[in-house]
Amino acid sequence: MSRTQEIVQIGFRPPTYARLGVEALEIDQLRSRAPAEHFQKLQRADFYRLIGVSKGDTEWMVDFSTFSASTRHWLLVRPGQVMRYDFSRPWSGWVLVFWPDGLFSSGRSRQSNECNLVSHLEDLASRHALDDGQHAWMESSLRQIQSDCTSPGDVALRNEMLRLQLASTLLRLSMWQAIYQPKQETQPRTWMAYKLFQQRLETDFARAHKVQNYAEALGVTEKSLSRACLATLGVSAKVCISQRLVLEAKRLLVHTTKSVQAIGHEVGFEDATNFVKFFRKETKLTPLGFRATQA
Repeated sequence: MSRTQEIVQIGFRPPTYARLGVEALEIDQLRSRAPAEHFQKLQRADFYRLIGVSKGDTEWMVDFSTFSASTRHWLLVRPGQVMRYDFSRPWSGWVLVFWPDGLFSSGRSRQSNECNLVSHLEDLASRHALDDGQHAWMESSLRQIQSDCTSPGDVALRNEMLRLQLASTLLRLSMWQAIYQPKQETQPRTWMAYKLFQQRLETDFARAHKVQNYAEALGVTEKSLSRACLATLGVSAKVCISQRLVLEAKRLLVHTTKSVQAIGHEVGFEDATNFVKFFRKETKLTPLGFRATQA
């Protein structure tokens, strides 16, 4: 890996003739849309990607972790995560892309029962190893979505149909996860408090570094918020905030040529010295030291 690699920002661009919020593609179709150099670059998208391997072996890099994948493995990449495809070996499969709001029908709000679908999506693991039957169902589902994306008809009706098919696909994956993974033992109210904190953290981490900021925004006490994080992840709310800041700083250190001062400012530190102290405390390395280890 070179010393720094710029992150390519990817926006959701479904076929212009369709204006659809969901799209399913075979990997070969995806690769035909851009030159090979495009897929060798690090990417950060504003949409979800659910990628499955039908045949062959590959490796995905997502936020400094490398995941080996072979037949029947699926990966969920969330908006904002930095990833890179690996086509150094031949493999085939599918990718399902959709907007974060893809589960919502027109005219409906996030306060409706459709929030349950979003909750299932947020709780989905990043990686899934399916059996033959489950994988065949997923391929069939994406093949149907692909067919419906290109069929003639009213765009609004097709979007609604695709929304329901997307929900069915994600709920099926969530059901399999619930069956084969230990159930969440956290109390529902505690779990919801953590999820609301997690959502707020994703948007506010660069400007809100204190637990108090999030507790006040969510209308809870700092102690109850930390208890929710401890019950769910085993770490305090303060640690959650620090981990998110470190992740963003690492992304910028490795994937951009920005100075330490500029990166510190971008994650909410007005003084570069304070940022260096914070980063060293959390990682045991200075920012430049970490950048060097990734060279």
